Amino acid sequence: MRFLPFLLLLWAFNSTLACTAVPQPAYHPTAYYSSTQNLEGQALKSALNTLIKGHQTYSYSPCTWVMLEQADEDPTNANNVIGFYTRRAIAKSNRDQGGNTPNAWNREHIWPKSHGLSSKNQHAHNDGHHLRATDKSVNADRGSKDFAEGGAPHHECTGCSSTANTWEPPDEVKGDTARMMFYMAVRYEGNDNSGTGDLYLEDNLTSGGTEMGKLCDLMNWHLQDPVSAQEQQRNDVIYSWQGNRNPFIDHPHFAQSIWGPACGISTMLETEDNNIPLPLWSLVLLAVGVGAMVKAKA
Repeated sequence: MRFLPFLLLLWAFNSTLACTAVPQPAYHPTAYYSSTQNLEGQALKSALNTLIKGHQTYSYSPCTWVMLEQADEDPTNANNVIGFYTRRAIAKSNRDQGGNTPNAWNREHIWPKSHGLSSKNQHAHNDGHHLRATDKSVNADRGSKDFAEGGAPHHECTGCSSTANTWEPPDEVKGDTARMMFYMAVRYEGNDNSGTGDLYLEDNLTSGGTEMGKLCDLMNWHLQDPVSAQEQQRNDVIYSWQGNRNPFIDHPHFAQSIWGPACGISTMLETEDNNIPLPLWSLVLLAVGVGAMVKAKA
């Protein structure tokens, strides 16, 4: 037993050495998305699926541990990761090794394993675009619940709420959550050798299968919490490993084009700065404001 700490340290060291990213081509934004030009709705969804499937895959252990240490690294301390829901800094060395370690970090599947990702041999199970470093006990409490508004405040995760069937993340990662779910619903359509069926989003609560909810709450979160610089950087890190990107981070208006009509949300216009969309209601308010200014000058 006295050698156990040494063996654990050796295991962690060897695990890190055992996995390195396969070099990927440089990302050129215009060229990468050239196949999606002038497409909308289901045609756009199909084109995006063709674009982002067939990516480089990695083993669940040790590779996704190493990937998340890079993707979810604490920007103020390279020795830590940031827990996705709690936003708490956790030492990279404090990986979940089993046992009674509630404050360790582990790998949260934003799209739950019980909703179509049962095997570690499936590409979706190990896809870094929806895996996040997460406080172990909070991950356990989220479980496989649908994402939706409402519920009682969580005792550990400030800003989180939950019911018996739903989980609401804190405001600052609501959009991140939505865009990861959009990615999964487009990347995995059961039409390749990924070992994953057709994942899809519904606007109701689910109980298993390959569907997840709630679509329109996710759409609202996507609009309320725009893409951040940190989210863009994470997209770059996962691209450097897998060679595919989350299109809804690069082009947020894609989500409105695909799912907006189902939620009564008009297609958004894409701006030139960071591709952040302007909702239609904001353009109406802008027009009213401009009209009032013109009238005042007259």
